[in-house]
Amino acid sequence: SHTGENLFHEYDHVSTTFSIGNKVVRLITDNASNNLSAFGELVIPGFKSYFITEDDIAESDNDEVENELDKREELIRLPCFIHTLQLVVKDALDGSGCTRSAMAKVTGIAKLSHKSIPVAEKLQEFKLSILLAVITRWNSQFITVSKILGISNVFLNDLLTEQKKDELVLSMKDSAILRQFISIFTLFVEATTRTQAEECVLISLLAPSILGIYYDLENELKLCKYTSSLCNALINSLKERFGGLLSIILKYLLMTI
Repeated sequence: SHTGENLFHEYDHVSTTFSIGNKVVRLITDNASNNLSAFGELVIPGFKSYFITEDDIAESDNDEVENELDKREELIRLPCFIHTLQLVVKDALDGSGCTRSAMAKVTGIAKLSHKSIPVAEKLQEFKLSILLAVITRWNSQFITVSKILGISNVFLNDLLTEQKKDELVLSMKDSAILRQFISIFTLFVEATTRTQAEECVLISLLAPSILGIYYDLENELKLCKYTSSLCNALINSLKERFGGLLSIILKYLLMTI
């Protein structure tokens, strides 16, 4: 089984077999509890000397050096960027209810388009389709919303009324909320797509992606009418989960101005 203990033993076996233990300075994992258990407190052999120089030792007493080591050892296991970005999205969607009513209608419309033959045929007649979202991939839900917004609101609502599905009819407010949802999450989707590309140099995309998302959310917050709570939730989660990286980037930018 994939317990933390088994994961650590496998890591230890591989690193010992290939004699790479002293060469590993970072481990990238998602935030699953078994990974946290396996590597959360791991002190990799040779890691301390990698960061602490002779000057550090000469200028600091033993307690200060140990404190510095403790801080830096916390960075041995780094969370997966894409997984952490998805957790930011999850935090915000769980914490903000401003889109739930409109999203419930989106879900109903998407299901109807796949279960109702008349609806499916009508959509096919006009070469339209609605992706059925996958629960494990939030960006598939984003695409579902995009597809529905790509259909004429009058056409879609007339179709729903014909099928006696008035509860799924999208009001002007619903449509506005969905458009704001798309606007807010566009950069999240772009960052996810770019960083999953096979030939992507991920490290070069981290800072630009996080900074772009942060400033975009700040701008969206000034413009959005119905989804300000969602924007705030995303900003707060972004700061919480990427706070260290974000603060370094912002500090550097201030120094260059």
